[in-house]
Amino acid sequence: MKRNINKDCVMGERQRLWQRFGAALLTSTSLVTASLATASPAAGMPLAANVGAAQSAADAAASNAVQLAAGATEAGSEGGEISEGGEGGEGGEGGEGGEGGEGGEDDEARDLSASESAYLAQLGLMRGHLSVGVELYRQAAAEAAATHMKHPEDELYVALEPALEKLGAAPFEAELEALAEAVKSKAGAADVEAAYGAVVAAIARAEGVFADASAQEIGQVIHNLVRQAAEEYDEAVAGGKIVAGHEYQDALGFVRVAGDWQKKLEAAGADAAADAAVVAAIGDQLEAIRPAWPSVVPPEMAPADPSLIYGAAARIEIAVLRLRQ
Repeated sequence: MKRNINKDCVMGERQRLWQRFGAALLTSTSLVTASLATASPAAGMPLAANVGAAQSAADAAASNAVQLAAGATEAGSEGGEISEGGEGGEGGEGGEGGEGGEGGEDDEARDLSASESAYLAQLGLMRGHLSVGVELYRQAAAEAAATHMKHPEDELYVALEPALEKLGAAPFEAELEALAEAVKSKAGAADVEAAYGAVVAAIARAEGVFADASAQEIGQVIHNLVRQAAEEYDEAVAGGKIVAGHEYQDALGFVRVAGDWQKKLEAAGADAAADAAVVAAIGDQLEAIRPAWPSVVPPEMAPADPSLIYGAAARIEIAVLRLRQ
């Protein structure tokens, strides 16, 4: 794990810059939601093409803030690395989740037990895959379901296993294997549901080691999941069409789990009115991107442009900095 004495001051400068833009960007939330709610897409046109000036302005502002914050971080980091586990942020190049995204090589090298949000987000990615997989199985799409059941076991769990041991959480590789095998062998619905329930319960127990995670840590989990969903959706779309159904479904699963975490924040209550407002704003962002997935089975035409989800992820990241630590 790489550390540098300049890290704290660099991150402090980055946070101050985020906060400078945060209030203005958060006001765009209501504009984005209203624009999406009132948009009337022409036949065959993606929803994002009809959102209008409010969405464009909000995404441009978010993009500018991201670039400025990145520039401040780069300027402050002269003379040494500032990341934990690799270039470009915690977890390696490309952000949390490893080089090139979910399940990358850097995931295996970094210590997920050192970061509550990274650890919980990794479990969230697993939940997302499994949620979509079991829904597909219920719709008699066993082959598609099998790919989603296999991914958590083959890639995500490998990076998670050392953290489970360090944190004293029970391993659940056997439960993952049992579910993947049940789906692969096209077992009866009751058997698959039982195996799925066992995995979900095991993941909940693993999440329990950070049951006292702060609102900001949970907010970061939400951001990580939405950011990963944006990358998956980006891979799924080309020329306004869905060209990779698996990635479209991955993104759907991750956003669903992000929504579950947002509801937990709401249910837990806020320490201050400001926290409650931020949690609500995060919920608005998640609601605004839901039309990107009209169903688990991907349509021919992309209902939204990936920029819609990237923009939501950026606004959520800024919002999270205003939550209690």
